[in-house]
Amino acid sequence: MHLVNKKWVALGAFAALGILLATFSGVLDEKRKPLLRAKPEPYQGDQYIVQAQPVASSDIVSASVVARENTLVASRILAQLQTLEVRAGQLVKQGQLLATLDGAELRAALQEIWAQSKANEAQLLQAKKQLTRSDALFAKGLIAKNIIDERQSKVDELEARHLALSEQLNGAQVALSYTQLRAPIAGLVVERLQEPGVMLSPGVPIVEIFNPASLQISGAVRSNLAGQLSIGEPLQVKLDALGKSVIGHVSEIVPVADSLARQFEIKLDITPPKGAKPGMYAQITLPTELVSRVVVPRQLVYQTGQLSMVYVVEQGIKQRRLIRLGRQLNDKVVVLSGLKSGEILAVTPSISS
Repeated sequence: MHLVNKKWVALGAFAALGILLATFSGVLDEKRKPLLRAKPEPYQGDQYIVQAQPVASSDIVSASVVARENTLVASRILAQLQTLEVRAGQLVKQGQLLATLDGAELRAALQEIWAQSKANEAQLLQAKKQLTRSDALFAKGLIAKNIIDERQSKVDELEARHLALSEQLNGAQVALSYTQLRAPIAGLVVERLQEPGVMLSPGVPIVEIFNPASLQISGAVRSNLAGQLSIGEPLQVKLDALGKSVIGHVSEIVPVADSLARQFEIKLDITPPKGAKPGMYAQITLPTELVSRVVVPRQLVYQTGQLSMVYVVEQGIKQRRLIRLGRQLNDKVVVLSGLKSGEILAVTPSISS
């Protein structure tokens, strides 16, 4: 009896396992008919036939914004920087005081030279009076000629010393004027290169200034392209950081090429847009020869995020297709890849041409 019970328990377990497997495998599910995909309807709207046309190809040259008027204001003497009157980003006028240097020793030297000069002037005045009296006595035969010569030598010596002291006085005044550093041009302070308290040597820069109204674009172009440019030629310049494009005119073509890159530097004068600063990245568009390119109306191109696409009619059916765009030509745009001349684009009624 015990063996019979074990047999029925085993059969029940196998039966339960079979039902479980049938459930997971879908044997017990009701059979459903597969769904058929709806057949797309033929496109019956307006159409645009893709065509190619001659387009001026272009080379994009990397360039930078530079300042035509740019200067480093530096110390001319060995002295300590006392005050710095300007900060980065501040507009300054030509001649405006920028910094002052310690001039105590220079002022003391100036006072000493000035005192020596005054003493020499008094001695020279006295010596000239003695010479005048001696000339009168010599004319009467009352003194010897050698006395006249001695007093004339004294006057000459004091006059020579007067000239030397005058030059020293002028030099000391000029040196003292170097303790006040003034802006050589009107412009914008780019950077403070030193701070008060530092000891400066001649030639050490203190601040950098540029004229924001005199910005240029500087770039290097291949020799074959540089030879096609001329002074005054207008070129398109794009400033990515500002999201703006301007027209620059070629103002300079450096006649010597870079020995490694074999490129010539060109400079373009621009009317700087608001916010333009030296060092900004720029792109110069250089026109070259005409080439055949596929061109389509801009209104037939749709954007999905960073992707560009058009609706192509193939075998009467409208289908989406991704394309890669080039530069824009007024109301049209160049298609670099994804379309061929002769293909047909769908034009939805809302943008039908």
